[in-house]
Amino acid sequence: MSDSVLVIGGGIAGIQAALDMADAGARVVLVEREATIGGIMAILDKNFPTLDCSICIEAPKMSQVDLHPNIEILSLAEVVSVEGQVGDFRVGIRQQARYVTDACTRCGECTQVCPVVRPNEFDSGMASRRAIYTPIPQSVPGPYLIDIESCLNVPPNYIPCDRCYEACAAKAIDFNLPHETHTEIEVGSIIVATGYKSFDPRLITAYGYGQHPDVLTAMEFERLISSAGPTGGEILRPSDGKHPENILFVLCVGSRDKRFFHYCSRFCCMYSIKHAYQALDHGVHDVDVLYMDIRAFGKGFDGFWQRTKDEGARFLRGRPSRIRSNGNQRLSVLYEDTESSERVETDYDMVVLATAVSPPSGMDILAERLGIDLDADGFIWAQEGEGG
Repeated sequence: MSDSVLVIGGGIAGIQAALDMADAGARVVLVEREATIGGIMAILDKNFPTLDCSICIEAPKMSQVDLHPNIEILSLAEVVSVEGQVGDFRVGIRQQARYVTDACTRCGECTQVCPVVRPNEFDSGMASRRAIYTPIPQSVPGPYLIDIESCLNVPPNYIPCDRCYEACAAKAIDFNLPHETHTEIEVGSIIVATGYKSFDPRLITAYGYGQHPDVLTAMEFERLISSAGPTGGEILRPSDGKHPENILFVLCVGSRDKRFFHYCSRFCCMYSIKHAYQALDHGVHDVDVLYMDIRAFGKGFDGFWQRTKDEGARFLRGRPSRIRSNGNQRLSVLYEDTESSERVETDYDMVVLATAVSPPSGMDILAERLGIDLDADGFIWAQEGEGG
């Protein structure tokens, strides 16, 4: 049996799995389809229920992966084929070029001269980046990368541009690299840690997301409260840049909903409680949380919920039927308070939607290549051992 292990997915689960296996003596290949490992945790502000800095916890682990002699990171890569059997897998991997070599010193001079501006995906599109960029300050691997689809230097864009090349003192930019490379590796076992994606709340038109700028997703709010985010950690309304006086957090958006996902996403309650606490800590006067049922089942979770209530957050049981502009730069939210059975309509400066989570895009294709089964919801089916 080969002592090599393939880990698919470079989020916190894949990072920890890679470190555990490498420390045990295995040779690990970590495949991540984004430009950096870290996943969702790398762009969070704090973790619940302790409110510890998220990147402060994960960045050292990312660095350990980068420096570990038993770990090879393949970013911008994906598994395209799997053959063989347990103990002897042959795995085909396709990897896209960064067009920036390891000689990159991350000085940032290239981004200063690049004329192309694009929405920054790691800030949920609320900030911009250049066509040559680094996703986050702690990116691993470290070299910058070029969004070749946006770059002016190659077809189908015919405006010649070599400003980044001229600005790079290290001469780390190489447009002659092949667009993608294909490699085959042999491993004895495969760990799948592919994470999830968030539900698009535009599908619930009654909630106003995409129609009013002050209706945000939880991830967008996460970037607002992060000191590394687009507002430097200040909660500002996208519509006018002002501080909101009151905010409503709406739970179960798309989850526990037969139209979309019937299941509970499990951690939305807690990250919304965390957001409510942080909003109060950032000086928002009135914070409401509209929920169906609070599921605070982990260590310290229930105590953190109580702490948030003690700080002044109001928890209202119900589900909105409509969120729309009130015509006066605020949002009108209509819902039924299911504890009093009363119809309630309240105005808010900002509404934050806790969206459901679903399997990552391409999970069905990857599962077919790996020869594994998915459950009815599209996540990997975990087979129980004998005796349950």
